[in-house]
Amino acid sequence: MARIAVIGGGAIGCFYAAQCVLAGHAVSVLFRRDADRVARDGLRLHRTPTDQVAGTFRGDLALSPTAMRVCRTAEELTREGAPDWILVAMKTTALGSAAPHLAEAARGGGDVVVLCNGLDVEEDLVPVIEPSRLFGMLCFVCVDRDAEGVIHHRAHGRVAVGHRDDDARRASRLADLVTGIGIRCERVASLREARWRKLAWNIPFNGLGVVGADGGANTSIILADAGLRQRAEVLMRETIAIANADLAARGRPERIDADVLVPELFERTAGMGCYRTSTQLDLLGGRPLEIEHLFARPLRRSYQLDVMAPGLARLLAELEHA
Repeated sequence: MARIAVIGGGAIGCFYAAQCVLAGHAVSVLFRRDADRVARDGLRLHRTPTDQVAGTFRGDLALSPTAMRVCRTAEELTREGAPDWILVAMKTTALGSAAPHLAEAARGGGDVVVLCNGLDVEEDLVPVIEPSRLFGMLCFVCVDRDAEGVIHHRAHGRVAVGHRDDDARRASRLADLVTGIGIRCERVASLREARWRKLAWNIPFNGLGVVGADGGANTSIILADAGLRQRAEVLMRETIAIANADLAARGRPERIDADVLVPELFERTAGMGCYRTSTQLDLLGGRPLEIEHLFARPLRRSYQLDVMAPGLARLLAELEHA
C-alpha cells in the first residue's frame, strides 16, 4: 500500500484518486471547493464503461466520507506520514500559487507527478522540487464536475507517464503504480514528445471550444462544422510541426507523423460525444483560462524555432479577448 496525496480535488484529481482508493492505497486529497460536501457525503462518480479503466463496467461508484482523507491545508496531507507519491491535479493557472503547498507536502520526500496539460509544466515546479523527483502523467480522459462531490466520467481514461529527465527506471515505477490501480498505462521514452502529442489535441479542441461558436463549441459541434473541423486540422498540423522542430533542436530522435496522428485524434474525438473541454467549462464558469501553458508557450516556441504557425497565432489572439 502506498500513501498518495492529491493536490487538486477537481474532476481529474477525484477521478484518479478514486481509482487509488479502490486499489487499497491510503489517499489524501487537498480540496479547494468541495471539502465540506465530500467530508459529509463522500464522493459520487458516474462512470461510463471503458476497458481503459478497471471497474467502470460495474456502473456508478459512491465512496464514503472516510474512504479518503479530505484535506483543506497542505499540512493535513502529511499529518499521517510523508506521501510516497504526490499527484498535482490542478489547473495550470493555479500552479504558481500552489507551489508553496506542494513544497510543504513534499518536504518529507515522495515523488511528484504533474497531471496538468501544457508545455513545460514540470519546469515551473523545479524551483521547489528536485528535478529527479518530477514526473508527468498525461490523462486521456473525458471527465467533468457538475456539482459538489459529483464527478462524471464520460469516456476513455488511459494515461501516459514519463520522468522529467526521461529516466526509464524511475518512470517504470510510476507505470507500475498506475497499472496496479487498474488504469491502462503507457510509459513514454520522451515526456516532452508525449506532451506535444497531447497538445496536438488540446490546442484545437480546447481553443476552438472557446472561440469556435457563440458561447463555445463542444467537440461534436467542431467535428460537424466543416470550417471548424478544417481549422482544427490546421492547428493539429502546426502543433506537430512545432513539436518536431523542438524535438530536433533538443537532440531527441522522436518525431510525430502528422498523417498518422491527425486521423487518430479525430477518431478519438468522435467517441467523446458532445464533450465540453475544461477550457470551455472555465469560460462558462467565469474562471481564468489556461492560456499560458496550452497556447502561449507553444506559440513562443514556434517563433524561437522559425516555424510558421499562423493558425495558432490567430487562435491565441482570439482567446486573449474571449
